Amino acid sequence: MKATESTPDIIVDRRPMVLVILDRLRREILLALFFAVFFFLISLEGPVDLSREGYKVLCVFFLCVSLWTTNLIPLSITSLLAIAMIPMMGIMNASDVYSFFGNKAVFFILGVFILSAAMIACGLSTRLSIWVIDNWGANPSRLLMAIYFLSAFSSCFMSEHAVAAMMFPIVLEIVNTLGLRKEDSVFGKGMFFALAWGCIIGGTATVFGGGRVLLGVEILEKTTHNASIGILEYTKLSFPLVFILFICGWVVLKLFFSPDITDIEPVHQVLQKKLKSMGAVTIKEKGIACVMILTLIAWFCFSEDIGIANIALIAIVLLFVLNLINWRMVEEHVNWSIILMYGGAICLGEVMSQSGAALWLAKHAFEGTASPIIFLLLVAILSTVLTNFMSNSAVIAVLLPPALSMSDTYGISPSMVAMTVILTSNFAFMLPIGTPASAVAYSSRFISIGEMVRTGSLLSLLGMVAFATLLFFYWPLLGYH
Repeated sequence: MKATESTPDIIVDRRPMVLVILDRLRREILLALFFAVFFFLISLEGPVDLSREGYKVLCVFFLCVSLWTTNLIPLSITSLLAIAMIPMMGIMNASDVYSFFGNKAVFFILGVFILSAAMIACGLSTRLSIWVIDNWGANPSRLLMAIYFLSAFSSCFMSEHAVAAMMFPIVLEIVNTLGLRKEDSVFGKGMFFALAWGCIIGGTATVFGGGRVLLGVEILEKTTHNASIGILEYTKLSFPLVFILFICGWVVLKLFFSPDITDIEPVHQVLQKKLKSMGAVTIKEKGIACVMILTLIAWFCFSEDIGIANIALIAIVLLFVLNLINWRMVEEHVNWSIILMYGGAICLGEVMSQSGAALWLAKHAFEGTASPIIFLLLVAILSTVLTNFMSNSAVIAVLLPPALSMSDTYGISPSMVAMTVILTSNFAFMLPIGTPASAVAYSSRFISIGEMVRTGSLLSLLGMVAFATLLFFYWPLLGYH
């Protein structure tokens, strides 16, 4: 009797058994290795010019860097591990360590996430996105520009994590409607790059684009006790870089991903059908839009008097009081892992600063640097490299405390040092791990790692050129030295 079902291909692994076992246990082996090295280092006396507590913090710091870089365990769990280890090792009192977690940056980030969750859950953000793409995307080039601009603009006022999550299904529906193939569609690749780069660049423009800015500002305030960066001040300092990088991103998109199709009429039909199925704008959508607008106005006008975290919390309470959002919506759309990660990173940075570990690390890392400008350029290069191998928030937690400790040595404004790390830590264009926007775009399978590295390295280089423009010309004009 003839078989009707084909037998699946059987792949035989011909590697030696030892290699197979090592490959299967790679994660466990690396974790064991990292912790073994950590406990070995702890057993040593450490440098003579660093206190015992400072040396212990330094060991915890390097363990966290190793785990953040390799992502063997979730970023948030690594941060919580650091919080737990510091009091256990007698470095600092548990009450002091845990108090660092309850800072305004964490609650501001929580507020931004919940506001973004409200817009996504009620359908308001999706409705606006579809309307913009449908009305601006008259041809393939304009459709690509609409996705790029909308991702960038939305990330100025929403978490870039939320914007990427909002835009991804829309872009995916577009490529499916056009029947684009993952293997060879240049236009398909371009749309997902436009999504990722738009989110990254737009998120650099304001403090609302991601928690990394508030993380950096919080570390700056806790380290210096007098320096800070306000909402409007941050935008003023970052705007030229964002503008230049946005233009450069569009040029790279046009050079590498020029549309290879001409007819996008099916896209308009699908989007119009989807928008029609959503019906008229609901009372809930109008209410959430009003709360969002009022919150933005309050952030820009009253943040110094009320505080950005307090404004965010008031907005959240208002959403629940008016019954515009429920807790299920929050649970589905808030990235709790990121919030925990930020809180732990702030704790570690504060402990490193107070123990003297940050200053010791910076002195040895940047010893021999000729001038303040060279120092800032080295910090920027290091930040750009690191952010492509670990979370941009982790880069700030790792690099900012030691960099800030050198500001007095070089006679540099601490705000300049903080802005250097904050801005360049968002140049996560080359690998998916740097930011969720890149990870989301990569998950489409339209983009390969090689393509991300090639185009992302060019955009990162252009970003460094834009940063040099700030450093040499723009910031001095504003009186920052």
